[in-house]
Amino acid sequence: MTEPVTEPIYVPALPARRSGFAAYGGLAPDVRAAVAPLWTVPPRVGPERTPGRRPTHPPDPDALALGGHLHRALTGIARVQRDRPAWVDTRHVESGPRAFVTGPYPLRPVTGPERAAWQQVACAEAAAAGGGGLGVRVRPDPAPGGRWAEGVGRLLHRIAFAHCPVDLLLDLGAVDDTDDAAPRTALHALELLGPLHPWRAVVLLAGAFPRSRPEGYGAALTETGRADRDLRDLLRHTGGETGPQPLYGDYGAHDPASADRVSDTGHDPLRGAVRYTTRRTFLVGEVRAGGPGPHHGVRALARDIVDSDDFRGASYSRGDRWLQACADGTGPPGTGHPDAWICAGHLQHLTHTARELRRSA
Repeated sequence: MTEPVTEPIYVPALPARRSGFAAYGGLAPDVRAAVAPLWTVPPRVGPERTPGRRPTHPPDPDALALGGHLHRALTGIARVQRDRPAWVDTRHVESGPRAFVTGPYPLRPVTGPERAAWQQVACAEAAAAGGGGLGVRVRPDPAPGGRWAEGVGRLLHRIAFAHCPVDLLLDLGAVDDTDDAAPRTALHALELLGPLHPWRAVVLLAGAFPRSRPEGYGAALTETGRADRDLRDLLRHTGGETGPQPLYGDYGAHDPASADRVSDTGHDPLRGAVRYTTRRTFLVGEVRAGGPGPHHGVRALARDIVDSDDFRGASYSRGDRWLQACADGTGPPGTGHPDAWICAGHLQHLTHTARELRRSA
């Protein structure tokens, strides 16, 4: 089936691992055509990484194993993307210039102002060779003054030799209902960085799925707000006059640190969660560890979601269909694996967000 050719309107930041690949690959063609992911290759070993900071030690003690890990991730990205555009951030696994993406498909390597000069140059060389352009991922400093933007200017000067399209990926990280500074930080960053370069695209990324249990957690199903969605109103009033209109981006149905950990499940307190995206909230249900037949708890949570007024019906997406089958007991046994819950969460979230953005365009 030939996919429609459209310009992407939505950029989810997804980890380059099985649950992310399955979710993006499982989107309906019309939805996939509207989505351009920012893939981040997660670390192979070690503690959770801190985005926006240059690591003080090599990313992996086993160079051979690291190379295999990176190769598998890039192969998975290329397979699921086919000929659709996407950005690829290898910040957690970079041990040398061989980490960068080239090939006859529109994958765009990612650099940033905090990264070493050799990384920035190698990224630009790979972008020029691949022909798809590159992304500059920036974590803006909320402090006034904007001296951090000078690093972006130096980076742009260093990579100017590549003569390729450059995209600005403005990454706010985690935002929640109490984060009043996020809109101001975004506007300030756009004002500072917008005039620095004729950006091909500008993406504003923020994430709202909770990293820890939200207030009131403990009921079978809890609602938590999606503060990232409130930033959409900001997009309608920025850009367009001196640069491109910012694209909406988020972290799918997972917390923003997902790709900074070795595993999706890891030690995350909400690793055992069934999730659903409503218009302005997440419905979150924790799957209790231990006890006989944990799949019964998963099915009970799925029934709570399916019975809620916010459920959009099994025909809406593969994620909604999985939840319906899980609730009815018609899905496969062993539905209690976190990878399946995360994949279903991403599927329905990406579908809902892309279609909502298309309606409001």
